[in-house]
Amino acid sequence: GSYFDNLLTHVASWPSDSHLQRLSIVQTSPPEMSSHFAQPIVFFSLQPLAELVGSPALRKTTHFRFSVPSRPIADAIRTPKPRLDAVTLLDLSTTSVNLNAISKTLLAQFPNLGHLILDECAVVSRATELTGEFSTLGQLCATSPIDKARSREKKLKEIAALRRTAMESASVSNLTTETSAPTQPKKSKKGRRGLAAPAFSLREKVSDNQVPVVDSSTPIGAESILLLEKIRILPTQGKLQTLCTTVFTAPTQEQIDFWQGEFAAGWTKGSRSLEAVQKRLFSSLAHHLIRLFRFATPEEQLQPKEDEMLKLPELEDLVEVTTEEFEVYLQMPIQPPRLCFGGMEGVPHVEMCGHQVSWKL
Repeated sequence: GSYFDNLLTHVASWPSDSHLQRLSIVQTSPPEMSSHFAQPIVFFSLQPLAELVGSPALRKTTHFRFSVPSRPIADAIRTPKPRLDAVTLLDLSTTSVNLNAISKTLLAQFPNLGHLILDECAVVSRATELTGEFSTLGQLCATSPIDKARSREKKLKEIAALRRTAMESASVSNLTTETSAPTQPKKSKKGRRGLAAPAFSLREKVSDNQVPVVDSSTPIGAESILLLEKIRILPTQGKLQTLCTTVFTAPTQEQIDFWQGEFAAGWTKGSRSLEAVQKRLFSSLAHHLIRLFRFATPEEQLQPKEDEMLKLPELEDLVEVTTEEFEVYLQMPIQPPRLCFGGMEGVPHVEMCGHQVSWKL
């Protein structure tokens, strides 16, 4: 059959000034196709999707829809440097998305996401068997910033460890060179050369490349290493307003209200965990034990940094947090997102849900 992998690769090659504000890629079934047959495979691999979400072409995309039935896309979206900061509406209906993927991938990769649509994604089990799934979902959504911050801290510490090893190896190498006394070559005696004294050495010279190579343009001094080791990332509350999903059968209003209550309770519990982490960081910052950073907005990433030490490539999407700014984060109100089951026939929509926002595009 025909595959459309090249389509994603082609769009990914577009420049950052493409002004691609809205992108919708949807696989639909032919009218004559029976529902008993499996959906045809239109993308042989999802690697091109990973290239797309990490490409400059999506830097200004605000509304992104990718609907390909039953394909697990979490790994494809989980790229080292995603370009999805501007996305406010994400529609992944019919794909394969689980609870873990929502918190650790979707909300982490889309920091400004306001509306998430996951219709027919089997996020939760059958409606008649739901026992706390929405409470778990709410808690995972609220604590997703913590997972994202800790993941970034771990990467920074790994980079610091590699640079410290490289610096120590280079220091040992230089010390060995400086302390080695030059030896005077022995004068060869006339006569036959002994069989035990060959005219050449079978030992290979140790190459300088055996020392870990570090880009010369990157500062590897002790000061930059200490900075990376002291950095902590401030987890900030997400911007999710509505989450649209479906269940096995159309729910009653009583069920909807109950699930929204469960979701809000889980969200509140997770928000308390987030607040506790923030307060611990605030205490450490006040006692000058850490350097605190947060993820920068797209606009902040374009602004030049005056401090040379903050120009490290690992900090290009981070900005330092002051004590005054931190107090503002602690005072921010935390409201749980609203659930919408309006993607199911006969079920009313929540006001200004993701469905309704997408209709106005």
